[in-house]
Amino acid sequence: MRQVQAIVPNRPARSRPYAWGSISVNPDPPRVGEMTTISFPLKSLDADELVVERIEVKVALFGIGLAWEELGTIGPFRLPPDSSIIDAAIQWTPTAGGHRCIRATLYVEGLDEPLVVGRNLHVFESQADQETWTLPFRLGNPERVAAPLLLHLDGNDLPAIDGIVRISGREAPLDRPVWLEPGQVVEAALVLHAQTEARLNHMRTLEATVYGKLIDGIEVVVRRPGRLPKRHPRDTTPQLVAEARDLALSLTR
Repeated sequence: MRQVQAIVPNRPARSRPYAWGSISVNPDPPRVGEMTTISFPLKSLDADELVVERIEVKVALFGIGLAWEELGTIGPFRLPPDSSIIDAAIQWTPTAGGHRCIRATLYVEGLDEPLVVGRNLHVFESQADQETWTLPFRLGNPERVAAPLLLHLDGNDLPAIDGIVRISGREAPLDRPVWLEPGQVVEAALVLHAQTEARLNHMRTLEATVYGKLIDGIEVVVRRPGRLPKRHPRDTTPQLVAEARDLALSLTR
């Protein structure tokens, strides 16, 4: 079981607000007409009580730059000094199935700026023989005018897994402008391909920016056991030759 990384509401936000994998969704993915619980694990590391006055929660279909659906506000939550994790949860019944992006804004007593957290995560748990992973998503332009979106792929140990993005079935160059009309949404896919047979536990992030401002991103984790080396019939030849030579020597003694 992986340790839950708590959200500490009065600490600096991450540079990737979409990458809070500790935000839980149950069931995941949500199912139409079934109540879904979204939980935020909160924790205080201070010597004094910490008060989260309210949390505003919204969801969107899985992708980048899509319209958000407001789910409502929960709170307040009082976190005792150096507290254990307290789950702040909201329930929602979706009218459409599929994975969701989650975004929450936490307002903390005594702080001028709220903390924005989110979850836009997909995990591939793979067999040893799998080499390629495809993640469909929607890409949208949230601006009020036509805008050039730049897509950037990053992660750990980049040579181990390369990646491309396809938009409407065609490969789109990374770090080059993709022009979309205001409110336009296109079908896209992130395609990852392993360049090694070794064990994989790798993270990739795909971010979209417009004029240097982060729109949103997707975090992908690929987990795969390493492959066992294949033995070729010819691999046994040197051993057989050596055994035959030893036998011949023993017979001539």
